[in-house]
Amino acid sequence: MAMRFPYRFTGKGSAEQRVEKNHGLTKQHIQSFEASCYAFLYIVGIQSVRILKRLRRRTHRFFLPATNLIKRVYAKTLGRQFARLRKELHSIREGFTIAGKRLRDAKQQSVGQALKESVKVTGKSFVRHKKFVCGILNIAAPLGALVLLIFTIQYWNSLNYGLVLTYDGQEIATIQDENIFEQATEMVNQRMIHDVEGEDTQVEITPSFKLSVVDENRYSAASAVCDLIIKQSDGIIEEASGLYVDGELIGAVKSSADLRYILQNILNAAKEGDTDAEAAFAQNVETVSGLFPTNSIMTTEEMESLLTGTEKDAVLYTVKAGDTATSIAQDHNLTLTELASINQFSDIDVLHEGDLLNIEMAVPKLSVNIMKNQEYDVDIPYKTITQKDDSQYTDYSKVITAGVNGRQHRVDQVTYLNGVEVKRENLSTTVLEEPVDQVVVTGTKKRPKTAEAGVSTGSMMWPVPSLHTITTGFEYRWGSFHSGIDISGSSAYGKTIVAADGGTVTAAGYSGSYGLRVQINHGNGLQTLYGHCSKLLVSPGQKVAKGQAIALVGSTGNSTGPHCHFEVYKNGSRVNPFNYVN
Repeated sequence: MAMRFPYRFTGKGSAEQRVEKNHGLTKQHIQSFEASCYAFLYIVGIQSVRILKRLRRRTHRFFLPATNLIKRVYAKTLGRQFARLRKELHSIREGFTIAGKRLRDAKQQSVGQALKESVKVTGKSFVRHKKFVCGILNIAAPLGALVLLIFTIQYWNSLNYGLVLTYDGQEIATIQDENIFEQATEMVNQRMIHDVEGEDTQVEITPSFKLSVVDENRYSAASAVCDLIIKQSDGIIEEASGLYVDGELIGAVKSSADLRYILQNILNAAKEGDTDAEAAFAQNVETVSGLFPTNSIMTTEEMESLLTGTEKDAVLYTVKAGDTATSIAQDHNLTLTELASINQFSDIDVLHEGDLLNIEMAVPKLSVNIMKNQEYDVDIPYKTITQKDDSQYTDYSKVITAGVNGRQHRVDQVTYLNGVEVKRENLSTTVLEEPVDQVVVTGTKKRPKTAEAGVSTGSMMWPVPSLHTITTGFEYRWGSFHSGIDISGSSAYGKTIVAADGGTVTAAGYSGSYGLRVQINHGNGLQTLYGHCSKLLVSPGQKVAKGQAIALVGSTGNSTGPHCHFEVYKNGSRVNPFNYVN
C-alpha cells in the first residue's frame, strides 16, 4: 500500500525548504532538540551514579569496623578450626591413597600379607590421627547414645501393658487397669440382689494382679470379668437376663424374651389403646445377658410385679377454708403450673373447701413418655367494635350486631410423662368458621351534672391511675380463659385502686381465689370487680363516685405477685375490659 506524505509539493525548492515554508521546522531544529534530550538524560544519569557511589562509600565506612571485627573473630575461632580440619582431612586423604597402594601391592604377594598390611596400616593411621578420631568419637558417641535412648523409649511405649487377674489361685482374665476390676466387682454385688433371706448379699473378692506385656485384643471387659468371677465362685450360677435402669441392676430373669415382653407390655399399657402414640422409657433401660447366682434370679411374675409397682405412693391434700392454689403450691414447694399439671386443672382459680388435690404423684419404677397427636375444635372469641353516637348520653349502650364466636380445628403434639402432660406443641390450625364481630353503639353526649356518689357517668376510667403495665390480658392462659386484665408495675403493692365509674358497692371482702375484692354495680347492666387487694376502703351497700379510692393493690388469694385483677360484667357475662375503660 502506498503511503501519502502529509505535505504537498509544489515542485519549487528542496524538501527541507518546503517544510520550513509550510511549518517553520528545519532539520537543524530537530537535531538541536534531540541533542538537548540526550544532554538532559546524560546529566541525570551521571548525577545518579555519583550519588550511588557516594552512598556506597559512606555505608562502607560506617560498617567497616564491624566487618573487620567479624573477620578477626572468625579467623581466630571457626576459621582456625576449619583450616585445621581441612589440613587434617587432606592428610587423611593422602594416607588413604598411600594405604590403598600398599594394600594392592601386598594383595599381589599373598592374602596373609594383605591382612598383615591392613592391620599395620590401620594401627599407624589411628596413631597418626588419634586426636581427630577421638574428637569424632566424642561427638558421635553421645549422639549415638541419644538415638539409642529415643528408640528404646519408643519401643517400650509401643508395648501394651495389662494386669493379669488371678482369683482363687487361677488366672482368669487380662484387664487394662484396676478400674475394670472395680466395675466387675460392683456388677457381681449387683447380681447378688437376693439371698434366701431376702437381704442383700455382698461378695468379698480378694484378687491378685501381675503386670505383663499383652496383646491389646486380649483385654477383657467388665461384664466378661464379672462372669468369670462368678464362674470361679462356689455358688450355683445360671445364664439369665438382667435389667438395668440408669446403670443400676433392678433384677434378673432366666428368659430374656420374657423380660422384653414385660417391658413392651408396660409401654403398650401407657399408650391406653392409642396405636398411633409413641411410647418410650424416660430412663435408660438396658437388658444384659450374663451369669447370675441362682438365688439372685427372680421369676417372671416377681419381675412384672416389681416393674409395674411404684417407688412412692401418691399424697393427697384436703382444701381448707382460706386456702388458695398459690398458698397450697408454696406450702408444698410447687409452682402453680406444676400443681395445675398434677391435678389436670381446667380452672386453677376455682377451689372449694373439701376438695382433694394431688400434691405428690405416685412415681412408677419405670417412667414412660407418651407422645401423640391430639385433634380438637376450639372457639375463636369475637371482637367487640364500638360505634359512637353523639345524640345519646354516655350511659347509652345498644348492641346492633350480636357477636358470634368462630371455630377452629387444632392439631397439637402432646407429650405426657406418666400420664401427666408436660409439653404441648401446635402442629396446625384450620379456621372452620370466622368469628362475627359484635357491634355496640354507645352515646358520647355528657349529662349536665357532676359525678355524684352512686351515680354512673356512663364511661369508665382506668382503675389504677398510677399503674399501667398489663401482665395478663383478656385471653387464654394455663389451659383456661383469663376473664379479666391484671394491672401491675414497679412498686405496685399498696397503690390506690379507684372506682372505674360511680355506683353501689355490692360486695367487699374475701372471696376464694380473688382474695380481698370489691364489686360495684354501675347500673345499665354493668358491674366491675377489683381483686387481690391488700386493703379495702369501702363496705357493701356504700355508694361511690367515679374515681373514688376503694382499695389498695395487694397479692391476696390466688396471686403470683402484687397486682389488681380487673373484670367488667355486662348483663352478668364477663366482657373485655379494654372495650370499656378510657
